[in-house]
Amino acid sequence: MLINKDLISINVDLKNKDEVIAHSAQLMFNAGKLNDLEGYRKAVYEREAEISTNLGDGIAMPHARTSFVNEPGLVFMRLKEEIPWEGGDQPIRLVFGIAAPETGGDIHLKILAKLARQLIYDDFKQKLFTIDNEDDLLALIEEATGGLE
Repeated sequence: MLINKDLISINVDLKNKDEVIAHSAQLMFNAGKLNDLEGYRKAVYEREAEISTNLGDGIAMPHARTSFVNEPGLVFMRLKEEIPWEGGDQPIRLVFGIAAPETGGDIHLKILAKLARQLIYDDFKQKLFTIDNEDDLLALIEEATGGLE
């Protein structure tokens, strides 16, 4: 399963990008998605150094495709407060963290594409910013990424 309730954090109090990446990686590690927590975190930073994953509209999508990933995973976090994130026109509050195994083909691109197609819709973004029930958020995200495992 790509995402479950253990990979969702609502109104989490994180103060900067480092805390966001650490929290996302820890959620993935706790869910068994990673075989090396620090290796994955380093891979996310390396990817972030290539080009920022700040998508604008208050959303970031840090991700990595690496051998430190056992199976694809997706984290969703809504931060309690906006934080600065380089490369975008505004601070971020929503985070989709993506982990993809190095041998997993292009699953990370498929996840990115499916989410990007939904994020163009204001009503989808509004729901991500406002839904407080983890089950409802999980259903919304599963529908948006339908068919990916």
